[in-house]
This record gives sequence, structure tokens and C-alpha cells, in this order.
Amino acid sequence: MSTAVTPGADAAPAGTGTVGGVSGSLPELGDPADRGSLTVADRVVERVAGYAVTQVEGASAAPRRLLGVSVGDVREDKEASVDARVDGHIATVDATVAIGWPASIRTVAARIRQRIREDVELMTGVRVAQVDIDVVSLSAPSTHPRRVQ
Repeated sequence: MSTAVTPGADAAPAGTGTVGGVSGSLPELGDPADRGSLTVADRVVERVAGYAVTQVEGASAAPRRLLGVSVGDVREDKEASVDARVDGHIATVDATVAIGWPASIRTVAARIRQRIREDVELMTGVRVAQVDIDVVSLSAPSTHPRRVQ
């Protein structure tokens, strides 16, 4: 003879059970959002925003500068230089970038702002209130590598 079993019929009421071999009443934990705090460091927002710049077509990390002069080539595979200030759940971001020639600087900057806002909010939960962009270089497409003769 078989007996019908209702799932959960023998389960202990919420807030009771056995933990570590000790049975009894467990405290109600409540809403996970109310259990503690989350602090997102400035550096975390900087890393997310720096990577976001590299995902925008026509934008890349600016070349290194020494005494105001560009040293080296545009670093397309590197994160852009970004400074961020986080105050609670709101951030402001300053990004230093290079824009590829002949792209519209205004259009690419708007895409950078949008991508930074979306990525930072998605990955950190921090809302970006302001994104300042400093375009320090235009990168011309290289047709042929330079050769010394």
C-alpha cells in the first residue's frame, strides 16, 4: 500500500529547523537589502569606466604623456585613464581618451558617456551623475608601418 506525500507537508515552519545539530527557532533574516551595507570604492568605478571606454567604437585609451607631450602610440587594448569619486550610490567620472580619426568627437564622446553610465550602474549599482571627457589625442589610422631605410 502506498501513501500519498504532499511536498513540504512535513517541513518545519519558517524560522524553525536544525542548524549545526541544534534545533530550535532561527532568527528571521528579513529582506537581504536591509541586512548590511555595500560600499563601492572609487577604484572599482574607475576600472569599470576605463574598460567601458574601450568598448566604444572610435575611442581608446590615450597615449602616455610626458610634460604635456604624447609619448608612444594610442593604447587600444588598455583601459582609459579614469578618475571617479563615489559618494554613497552616486558617482562622478572624469575620463581621458583618444578618439580615432575621422570620427566626430562629439558623437563618440556621447557614446562614451552612455556606455560608462550603463556599465557602471549595471556592474556596481552606482548611478553616474556626471561624466567629463578630456580628449587629448586624435589617432590617425595607420596605413603602413613606418620603416627605416
